[in-house]
Amino acid sequence: MLLAAAVLSAAATQAQARDWPERPVRLIAPVSSGTALDTILRVVADRLSKAFGTTFYVENIVAGVGLVAAQTAARAEPDGYTFYLAGVGVIAADRHLFKSLPYDPDRDFMPIAVIYDNSAFAIAVHPDVPARSIPELIALAKTQPGKLSYATGSVGVLGIPGEWFNKLAGTDILAVPYRNASQMLQDAAAGITPMIITTIGALAPLKEANRLRVLAVTSAQRFPGWADVPTVGETLPGYRVVGIGILVAPAATSREIVQRLNREIDRIVREQEVVQQLYTLGMTNSGAGTPESVAEFMRAERENLDHVLSSLNITPQ
Repeated sequence: MLLAAAVLSAAATQAQARDWPERPVRLIAPVSSGTALDTILRVVADRLSKAFGTTFYVENIVAGVGLVAAQTAARAEPDGYTFYLAGVGVIAADRHLFKSLPYDPDRDFMPIAVIYDNSAFAIAVHPDVPARSIPELIALAKTQPGKLSYATGSVGVLGIPGEWFNKLAGTDILAVPYRNASQMLQDAAAGITPMIITTIGALAPLKEANRLRVLAVTSAQRFPGWADVPTVGETLPGYRVVGIGILVAPAATSREIVQRLNREIDRIVREQEVVQQLYTLGMTNSGAGTPESVAEFMRAERENLDHVLSSLNITPQ
């Protein structure tokens, strides 16, 4: 009897996977509309809609500094109709930043595909700042400890690049957290805050207009199209802080559905138009990977962030 029930259950699961998707599919984004993560997820959703002949739509859930979105995804039915774009916070950093989490990244999520494997930050200064390189910035900061300041985002992982820079450089540059990204960029361009650490995509227009001088990027390699901009690691070996975007499903989602979605996303992220859109947003991706390789990639990123955040001695909120 038990064997027969198991066989019937397996057959039903396979049939569900073959017929999937039969209704609109939700892709949860833990950010507001118009942000880089939201934009690339909508690009993927549009192509998935065309590929599968069913609507894939993005739902933005921004409450609770991303924790509500993760909780919503973790508690969703594992029926192949809810997926979630998990960033580096959910995958690795949040367990260092918060005393308790409404989800477990290992238990509650099944990896599907890499949407982007590198969303780098950049360090830039106002043209009036007398530093044209990272070594010069470090020297300047050491002559006036606690006086030089940088603009940064106010939520979760956005503060990590600056804190890690101070740690490795032995500087005391003060963070000025902003809730409003537009205001942050305006104040940096006006010199109200002499330095800024934010995403490559956000800084690109101000770099091109020569309103800010970009000193370095936080990725391990120089960013495509920015060959003249060194990495922080070229001055401070071991420095690397990047964002990642992994599409995940609630645990126990059909493996057949996961594999179908993985194959389609791998095709999408290799399209030249999508590659170029990623570059414009300050992101790169060398392929979606397989569910197994994505899981390994997530583990590696977690180990890297564990090292960084443990060194910073951050007090969980």
